[in-house]
Amino acid sequence: MPSLNALASQPYDSENTYADLVHFVHVLVIEPHPRDPDPSPYSGVVWEAQYSIVQQSLNYGERQAVALQMEPHIEGDQLLLIDDMPPQLLSNPVWCTYGTAPNSAYLIRQDGILDTAQTWLDVDDMQRAIDRLLEASG
Repeated sequence: MPSLNALASQPYDSENTYADLVHFVHVLVIEPHPRDPDPSPYSGVVWEAQYSIVQQSLNYGERQAVALQMEPHIEGDQLLLIDDMPPQLLSNPVWCTYGTAPNSAYLIRQDGILDTAQTWLDVDDMQRAIDRLLEASG
């Protein structure tokens, strides 16, 4: 989040920041490295990391509680959305639709067309993609 906070607040030109021109949306999906004893969805075994601070959410309410912990770390007008967890099926539809990756990023044009997809966020490359898209539409 710190790198996206920095990009969102960075000046694009003399009048606008990137957040003035692009919507930054974070989607809270399945936890890639939950705390022990929960397994990682990627390995099927406990795979803790230095940032393993929460258990795997088992329902939407638990995921909402995690979102409330994250919200203060998101600066400016960026949005934090929560991937759905229907009670009959723990499907995580955004995660399943856009790619089952823990730190992916997407640049979606206003017409809904996916412009850029990254399986692992690279802020510098994403900034270049945003610049290219803004220049083409400007």
